Amino acid sequence: MTTLDQLQSTLNAHLRDHLTAACVRRGNELHVQITQGDALHLAQVLRRDYKTELVLMVANDRRAERGVFEVHYLFANNAENWFVHATKELPADDPQVHSMATFYFPAARLERELDYMFGIEAVGYPSPARMVRRSASPER
Repeated sequence: MTTLDQLQSTLNAHLRDHLTAACVRRGNELHVQITQGDALHLAQVLRRDYKTELVLMVANDRRAERGVFEVHYLFANNAENWFVHATKELPADDPQVHSMATFYFPAARLERELDYMFGIEAVGYPSPARMVRRSASPER
């Protein structure tokens, strides 16, 4: 059985200076702050070593308060009932994440939503076709 302390130590070893503000909440959630570009590395370690799945990816527009976007990733280990909630900030003038769509199937739609709703580009996304087609404007 994985303890969150053991998990935190492993993540610190793999991500060293790119993982900050780690704390356990509600007994089964590890919350971490990650630097831009490191979410994919975090996801690889979590999946390879701990059999987690990406269950949610959402964004917050914090440009008015802090001049950034926040992207939140939620990873789950269903067998042992624990979660990792990772947050990273993106600069408002160049909001990009590395795509996880070829690594986690649900990431494809979640990354498209980040693009449609916030203009956050998923670099390396395998299929740039639009999810929602724009209708032709009616003739007047």
